[in-house]
Amino acid sequence: MASMSDDRALKILVATYSRTGNTNQVANALARRCNADLEELRDVRDRRGVMGYLRSAKEAIRHVLVPIVQPTRNWRDYDLVVLGTPVWAGHISSPMRTYLSHQVALGEPTCATRVAFFCTMGGRGAENVFVELEQLMGVKPVATLAITDGQVARRQYDIAITEFANKLLANNAATFTLKRARRSLLSIHYPIEHKVQ
Repeated sequence: MASMSDDRALKILVATYSRTGNTNQVANALARRCNADLEELRDVRDRRGVMGYLRSAKEAIRHVLVPIVQPTRNWRDYDLVVLGTPVWAGHISSPMRTYLSHQVALGEPTCATRVAFFCTMGGRGAENVFVELEQLMGVKPVATLAITDGQVARRQYDIAITEFANKLLANNAATFTLKRARRSLLSIHYPIEHKVQ
């Protein structure tokens, strides 16, 4: 984890939903790599088996919002929010869509919110998911990452996660330094000129 000279560490939140466990596996590895907090979204519906799979795909295609357990993390406590979702029928998972809808209702994201996206997928659909996430958020991501289910099964994602994490930390540190520089400029007290009478 990168550290700042003013003793405030970069704060990163990884918010993720996973039906099979694949996306959470990637999210946990990323959170460890970035020393980030993890918000695992909890679904209240049974999505096991073939019927659960079909129900999930149908919800994703129709952009359905579904009940989820109340999240506990506040975005305003973080410098960067990383969102992770499985690809369902070429779309965002319905629990992640619900989570983002709740955040928008709470006034998040703001123009100052910094985000990144990652997804797990059977083979394709990442591009459309990233477009949907950006449209829902109204904010461009600083980085994106797509991992296939095959890579997860073989645990062949370490290099990709490391490269993704390095982008997040480097980008986040640069923005943090810029914000600190702006605060310093605003805090400078210039001498008042007195006119000679």
